[in-house]
Amino acid sequence: MVNVGYAVFPPIISSVNKHREKETLFHNLTALASGQFAGRGIRFLYMLTIARMLGPEQTGVYLYGIALYLGVIGIGQFGQEMFLAQRIGKHGGAFLPILSHSLTLVLSVTLVVAVGLALFVWVSEPEPLLRLTILCFVGTMVARGMALWVRTVYVALERPAWIPKYEVVFRGSEALAGVGALYAGGGLLAVSLLHFLFWIIEAGFALRKLAREHPGALGLAYHRGYLKKIAAVSLLFLIGAAAMAQFPQIAIILLRKLQPDGAFVGHFGIAMQFMTTLMVIPLSASQAFLPHLSRAFSRGNGDRDLIAGIKLIGVLALAGSITAAAYGPWFITLVLGSNYAETASLFRWLCWMLTPYAVAIFLCRCMSLINGRGKAAFITVTMTISHAILLVAYMEQSPAIAAIGSMVLSAVGGMVIAMHQVNRQLGLSRNSWWLKFILLMLATYTVFESGWAPSTVTAPAALATGAVVMRLLHFFDKHDIDIIRRLFGRDRHLYVPA
Repeated sequence: MVNVGYAVFPPIISSVNKHREKETLFHNLTALASGQFAGRGIRFLYMLTIARMLGPEQTGVYLYGIALYLGVIGIGQFGQEMFLAQRIGKHGGAFLPILSHSLTLVLSVTLVVAVGLALFVWVSEPEPLLRLTILCFVGTMVARGMALWVRTVYVALERPAWIPKYEVVFRGSEALAGVGALYAGGGLLAVSLLHFLFWIIEAGFALRKLAREHPGALGLAYHRGYLKKIAAVSLLFLIGAAAMAQFPQIAIILLRKLQPDGAFVGHFGIAMQFMTTLMVIPLSASQAFLPHLSRAFSRGNGDRDLIAGIKLIGVLALAGSITAAAYGPWFITLVLGSNYAETASLFRWLCWMLTPYAVAIFLCRCMSLINGRGKAAFITVTMTISHAILLVAYMEQSPAIAAIGSMVLSAVGGMVIAMHQVNRQLGLSRNSWWLKFILLMLATYTVFESGWAPSTVTAPAALATGAVVMRLLHFFDKHDIDIIRRLFGRDRHLYVPA
């Protein structure tokens, strides 16, 4: 792999490391997960208010607009989450030239994508008010893209502690303003405009923070040869990231375009909002893990760290999916009312998708850092395309089965392929670690879905079964436990500095 950062700009490691604050993976994960949870929690409560006051159909339009721009925002980021985590995480050094060229690339591509998305909305939405509403989300994509790029920089620098504060302040302010606007008589357009406005404000504050703490990072650089090298290295990162972004959003977009029931789009979109909230921990864990993994492989000892991380992510996602499937529908009906029973039912079956999706995404992100960018991109693209094809093929029979079934089958396929590819890429002689995980999943879900009692009763039994199976299979061996303790900062004497 071409070492773009070092090839063009010599490292100044000593001067940077003197001021660089090294956090443990646990602290970074805590910051990222708490930030995600804070933002998700506030957005979740805000969405409940929107759903109650606007109804399923208009809520469906609001969630469609969000899904539309989240589905393409990864294109604008051009794989920089992975690129910066790899370059800065592995080397540190002279990162300011890398950041200024990265910003040039992200800003340019984001603006191009925004123009294309605006044209799509203009053509596909004949009603003027609805068109204006969805165009607000196109503008949000640009502002949110800049804010996300700044977060990506700080994650690569392993200094994400400020992110939770921003999430609470800006998402909370948006929610308060939105609720006030709804009670004052505002409607869908008002909350969409506020969504756009608050992401503009957050982007401004985030960019100012980066400029203040790292002068020169926001200077748009145009070293043509270097931009070409960044683009070449990031292209497969981009393909994988774009496919990842599309996978959880494409069902909402296709359901709105291919079937006439606007209320169903609202129910499914709300269920997906609950699901994406559950994804916070595994996705935050993988994001926090990337810089550490890059350094570990540069030292030649990343294999065991990667396998231990996969096991931990898989078990957390499995436990979360079982618990959510058992108690989530009751909670949804409680907070939204009986009119949203369909939302609760959709969410219950969407939980099947959480574990394979979390594992597949984690593995693909890790593969991208260990010279497996092409394989990772192939897996994520295949997952998204198969999801879309299956959804369209079975739409007429049942939109619900088509949407959920296509996601579950595609995620399971992606997970199995990713596990096999990681095993081959690491040169491991045995497949026992991922075969044990699949056996653990089957045993746990079999008990949960056996039907011998309500799901609120079978869930604890299933989790207990999973714990017994892990024990019998020696799922976490001594090396795994030592690595996990080190990653979480519990055994600092085991940590080998980068």
